[in-house]
Amino acid sequence: MKFLSATLCALAIGMTIGSEITLAQGSNPLDPTIPRSQVLVGPTVGITRNYHTGGFRTIDDPNCPVFEQGSGWGFLVGMTAEFQPSPNWSIIPRICYDTRPGQFTQNLPDAQVLLPGATQPVNQTVETSSDITYSLLTAEVLYKYEIAKITKGLRLSVQAGPVFSYVLGGKNRQVQDLIEPQNARFVNQEQLPEENNGRRLILFDGDIPERESIRFSLKAGAAVEVGLFGNAWIMCPGVFYDYGLTQVTKAENWNLNSILFQVDFRRAF
Repeated sequence: MKFLSATLCALAIGMTIGSEITLAQGSNPLDPTIPRSQVLVGPTVGITRNYHTGGFRTIDDPNCPVFEQGSGWGFLVGMTAEFQPSPNWSIIPRICYDTRPGQFTQNLPDAQVLLPGATQPVNQTVETSSDITYSLLTAEVLYKYEIAKITKGLRLSVQAGPVFSYVLGGKNRQVQDLIEPQNARFVNQEQLPEENNGRRLILFDGDIPERESIRFSLKAGAAVEVGLFGNAWIMCPGVFYDYGLTQVTKAENWNLNSILFQVDFRRAF
């Protein structure tokens, strides 16, 4: 009896110690998986396809065309985090440096011109273009909801939320190019800066007039979570649409909307 009592006591002590070790590892027989960390942090990178629409005229001249549509490719880089208060939804903040350029091009009406020494007029074809550089410091808070668990290491989610941006810089370079005839050059009576042996006039090169310093937008899209390095990291490629709520300038109906191809890399800390 003494031996049996001692054996039972030893088993009880062993089971208690084993249970404490198992609980310390975050698992038990009813739920053997270790819970996912609720805080993840890492870098984010991406490219942007930007659409400038509406209409603006850099030079206050009736002969200057109104640019209505332009597009361009940009990039973004920054940091992201994820706070997961529940298994199916979480909050994702991001801070990024973001470029949103655009290029506008319009052809001016052809005109008949007479070249020096010529007796017959020829068509003059002139093209005017405007290159926009636009850079932002963006801060966003997106709500994420997991809609499907495709496999053990693959999850699909949707995200949406507001974006606040501080405009770091915005410049416009507007030029006028003489396309045809090839052997002609502009008569530059206003002494504007020239390029391409007088076949290009630089009409404007500087900051966007009356540029807004703050931009607000709404961002929404879908992303996939993929485990990396034995699920130590999570890679989250996604496609998002950023809809601008504010104008680029104070005086004109100039909108900026973008499609973002973005990849987050997050790790538990």
